Amino acid sequence: MARFRRFDVVVSGAGTAGAVPDMAPTDSMEALRERRAGMRAAMTELERAAAASAHDRIDAWVLGVRGALGRLRDVVDHHIFATEAADGFLDEIVEDEPRLANQAHRLREEHGEIVDAISAAAARLRARPSVDSDDWVDALRDRLLVLLGTLARHRQRGADLVYEAYDVDIGGTG
Repeated sequence: MARFRRFDVVVSGAGTAGAVPDMAPTDSMEALRERRAGMRAAMTELERAAAASAHDRIDAWVLGVRGALGRLRDVVDHHIFATEAADGFLDEIVEDEPRLANQAHRLREEHGEIVDAISAAAARLRARPSVDSDDWVDALRDRLLVLLGTLARHRQRGADLVYEAYDVDIGGTG
């Protein structure tokens, strides 16, 4: 069974001075659930911003979506740091449970796809419409919904990996 680690501590520096201490399982799982809930909240904020009316208020819509997308990017960046850092969450799981290496590898690969999708959406928001603004908004909403679906599947695969490694269910509302 894999050890539990707190992920709400930012690692700074090298060596043992900046290492994240091992913590009790309940503390670590609670921190993981809180980060998971933060991801869900950022996803919900983006979904709401994208669903807002853009008709005759495209500038306000773009600002709302851009802000929500930026906050989601911050959450995703923190997530990637916590999971992919040297000796981070995914390395720890694979070290303790080598049978889960393929699932961990898949999650790592998805991180790049997620960051690329966020970056592409941000670039489209900066470019503004070159066609009818309603068509542009519809096309961007479609891309954002695909991104949100990708994130939802990624979160589920992450929850499944945690369950496989720790026999702890972190799914549900978070």
